[in-house]
Amino acid sequence: MNTNLLAVVTLGLTFFFYGCGGDKTAQNQSADSTQTINSSVASTNVAITGRLAELSLTNDSDWRGINLGDDIAKVKTIEKGKPFESDEKHIGYTIEFQNLETADMLYYQSNQKVSAIEVDLFLNSGQSVADYQKELEPYFTARFGTPKPADKTMIWTGKDGKSVTLTDVSKGKDFGLKVKIAQTGGVTTASAK
Repeated sequence: MNTNLLAVVTLGLTFFFYGCGGDKTAQNQSADSTQTINSSVASTNVAITGRLAELSLTNDSDWRGINLGDDIAKVKTIEKGKPFESDEKHIGYTIEFQNLETADMLYYQSNQKVSAIEVDLFLNSGQSVADYQKELEPYFTARFGTPKPADKTMIWTGKDGKSVTLTDVSKGKDFGLKVKIAQTGGVTTASAK
């Protein structure tokens, strides 16, 4: 009986001390990521995990391997599947995620070059919107510097003249985010209102 009690107490204390140590690690990680987010110096070295990986974002492109100024033909080789929309002004693709959420990407073109990128994320819940924001905001901050907040929008302006906006477009039971990437003062996309 005493042996069993001693084993249970030892096991309980082990879990307790392990749990306390895990909380300190999480607190240290939160502090470190806050320091990274508040940095005004843009860095392209961002960990691509979770939702960023689902979106196929990279450290060396504006969106999914595509940069503003790339040939529009490059979009057609990188994006998989058939475009849902294509004309002389833009080409659009959809990706679907396992949880029935989707993203529509419109690549605008001027003179056969990508001039702007617009992404609509159609999400299932307010929590999903918050989760995407928690990953996209530090990603864009690390790449383009400190954002300027506006009504339900974060705006980044990089030293390279690129502007990125991330807007919560949720209304009622329809949840979503919109991402726009363009040259500052550049091409206006169809939904720029």
